[in-house]
Amino acid sequence: MSIRSTYLISFLMISALLLTSIYFQIFEGIMPCPLCTLQRIAFGLLGILFLAGILFSAKRGLRVVINVLGVVISFAGLLLAGRQVWLQHFPSANSSECGVSLQYMMQVLPVNEVIQKIFAGTAECTQRGWEFLHMNMAEWALLWFAGFLFLSLYLLIRK
Repeated sequence: MSIRSTYLISFLMISALLLTSIYFQIFEGIMPCPLCTLQRIAFGLLGILFLAGILFSAKRGLRVVINVLGVVISFAGLLLAGRQVWLQHFPSANSSECGVSLQYMMQVLPVNEVIQKIFAGTAECTQRGWEFLHMNMAEWALLWFAGFLFLSLYLLIRK
């Protein structure tokens, strides 16, 4: 399979993931928690990178930059999804209080406090919610980010 088609398939998979999350939000009423919102942003950034990979796959230097950024963003998404899975399996006493949206926190708090509050977890982050094949959305996101991390590493070392 060519590199360009690999980028295309990856872009289409990310588009399907984001559209599915939007479907669940709009039609099923499952609102994203702050960690979910950050994971969506990470998926969106990966999608933009894979789209750039489709357009610039012939240029080796740009491909290296795209894949290094893909590794970094996939790893960040892996950390975000991993933290949410951890909170779901081992909720802390601090995570029992309901939190506010990510947008509101960004408006009223400094960035370092926003990061602390997000990783501390809220009640929304500890809920398992919708499941498919005995795995919830955060666990699926963890698997997808791991897959995109390995794909980005493979594309980085591929000649």
